[in-house]
Parts: sequence; C-alpha cells; structure tokens
Amino acid sequence: MEQAKTPESPVLVLLSYWGPVIGWMLLISLLSGEPFSAANTNRYIDPILRYFFPHLTAAGFNLGHTLIRKTAHFTEFFVLASLTYWAARRGRMPPWRAQWMLQAMVLAVLYGLVDEAHQAWVPSRTSSMADSGIDALGAAASQAVIYLRALRLRRFGLLR
Repeated sequence: MEQAKTPESPVLVLLSYWGPVIGWMLLISLLSGEPFSAANTNRYIDPILRYFFPHLTAAGFNLGHTLIRKTAHFTEFFVLASLTYWAARRGRMPPWRAQWMLQAMVLAVLYGLVDEAHQAWVPSRTSSMADSGIDALGAAASQAVIYLRALRLRRFGLLR
C-alpha cells in the first residue's frame, strides 16, 4: 500500500534553497578576515607558485599572487550569483527569467560592496572598489552562463 506524501514545510523548502546562499555568504565573510589577507596568503600561494614556476622573479610572484587573489574574488561571486539564481528560481519553469537574474545580480553586487566595507575594518585588509568590480563581473558572468544554457536548452528542445 502506498503512503500519502506529507507536504513539506514551506520554511524548510525555502531554507533548502536559500541555506546554501547564506552558507556561501558566510564563507565569503570568513575569507574576508585577517587570515586571508594578502600578507597572510603569501605563505600558501608562494610555495605553490615556486613549485610550478621555480625561476619566477619577485615581480612574477607579485603578479601571480595578485592574479590568484583576484580570480578568487571573481569565483566567489560567480558561485554566489549562481546559487542566488537557483534559490530564486526554486525549480520553477521556465529555466530563465530576467527577474531571477536581477535578484541574483542585486544580491551579489550589494554583498560585494558590504564585503569590501567589512574589509575596511579589518586591520590587515584594504577595501577596494576594483575588487567590488571584479565581484560584480563574476556575478554577471554566472548570469550569462545561466542565460546561455537556457537558450541552448530551448533551442534543442531539452527543457524538462
């Protein structure tokens, strides 16, 4: 005999979508603290750079360190905007709506600005509008990927 499916609590459903967004925002905040300042990440990044590029000059180390750190900004906010879009969509159809994209972009850009403001208060960190721009670029790139995927699915008739 088949049992009736019990309806899930709306709060639990929302938490299942928005929980990962909140968790990722907390991780971003953690990474904005003192242990992950440029001065402190040298001890993690430099040995890796030295291993892969043993003849790197001091200027090369500086450039490599900067590129890795800026790529981290881009990636953090690419993921944040992707998770936010997923949470806003909550499995609904169609797979892409401008409203969901705007929600993801607004949340990611505002959180990027809040993150930079937070860094202004951390002694070994500096606040940078350029970093906020990189954050916004990562968020925009994620939304472009989501939009292009939806177009492709529609084009090939693969929508569920």
